[in-house]
Amino acid sequence: MDRTNQSKAVQERKPPRQKTRNNDQKLSQRQFFFIIVQTQIGVGILSVPYDLHSVARQDGWISLLIGALAIQVILLGIWVVAKSFPEDTLYTINDKLFTKWIGKPISILYILYFIGVGSLIILLFCRMISMWVLPNTPLWVTSSLLISVCMYMVSGGLIVLGRMYTMLSLLLGLLIFFIIIATKEMHLMYLFPILESGWGKVFAGINKAIFSFFGFIVSLVIFSKVEGSHVQKLKTIVYAHCFVTTFYMFTVFASFTFFSTSELKLVPEPVLYMLKAFTLPIIARIDLFFISIWVINVATTLATYLYMASLGLSDLFKREPQSHFIVLIGVIIFIISIYVGLDISRIQAFNKVVTNSGYIFSVALPLIMVPLSYFIRNRRKGESSS
Repeated sequence: MDRTNQSKAVQERKPPRQKTRNNDQKLSQRQFFFIIVQTQIGVGILSVPYDLHSVARQDGWISLLIGALAIQVILLGIWVVAKSFPEDTLYTINDKLFTKWIGKPISILYILYFIGVGSLIILLFCRMISMWVLPNTPLWVTSSLLISVCMYMVSGGLIVLGRMYTMLSLLLGLLIFFIIIATKEMHLMYLFPILESGWGKVFAGINKAIFSFFGFIVSLVIFSKVEGSHVQKLKTIVYAHCFVTTFYMFTVFASFTFFSTSELKLVPEPVLYMLKAFTLPIIARIDLFFISIWVINVATTLATYLYMASLGLSDLFKREPQSHFIVLIGVIIFIISIYVGLDISRIQAFNKVVTNSGYIFSVALPLIMVPLSYFIRNRRKGESSS
């Protein structure tokens, strides 16, 4: 056999690489898993126990569990929508479900929502760094540094993000290890009596629980950019959410059993205060070491929202690559963070706006898309059969 025939035979044996319609290599199931995980686990790690306790007291873990189950139902609806449009992103799905006259404005609102979430992440991050590590460092310094790093991450494309998130997820093991250290001071009696606050408080705490899971919308945005069957993608989404739920549940249990009910209401960042009480032979301040790893999780979350917003602008203006839009959105986020500042009242007001918007864009609209996608799928079947 000559060399030409040998090369043809080798090429035939090689499996074709899966491509997206933009000729990009698709994400693997593992990369998809870690993108969802890294997007959901972010700035809220430090404050989730306090937020839940402020509403449902020691029953906050029940609110977290119910909220996680509610999100699982929403994720199933997202999967139903995404599998009906296997080659489309969130923005092109909007055009097909709501027509271009309505879909384009909805896509613009999604872009603004992602920018708002990114700005909130920057504000909460900078305030935490100012309180615990760098009290004299100006906001514009910490804000610009994190945004610059995230813009550089996103400029590499989705595949680079997937690989980076997979590698950086190893650090989640260190976060879990540090929290395990605090469990030696666990007092299960602090969880009792169960349901002392009543079901009303528990259901009120679901609001805080669902907010901690915001970020799952990324599964709809990049669903078409992942290799595998629809069932495999669904399993990945479910497994990722279960992992995040377990991580948050473990963090909440550790905080609720370390601090009593009267103590927990006085510590807005219970995880850091909890770790501050311990030392290791080579680490004197575990809380500061924890923050240095937490910063990476914040960066990955912000990078995902930066990517989703830039993808929306790229689709809106039909222009590739996204590099110019990445810089534009980074600058907008920086300006918003400087405008709001570190004043707690302004941050809380901005947080309220973003949270309420999250219920619209991460919960309400995806659920509205479910019956619309079902109707369009049935109409397609009718047209193909006729």
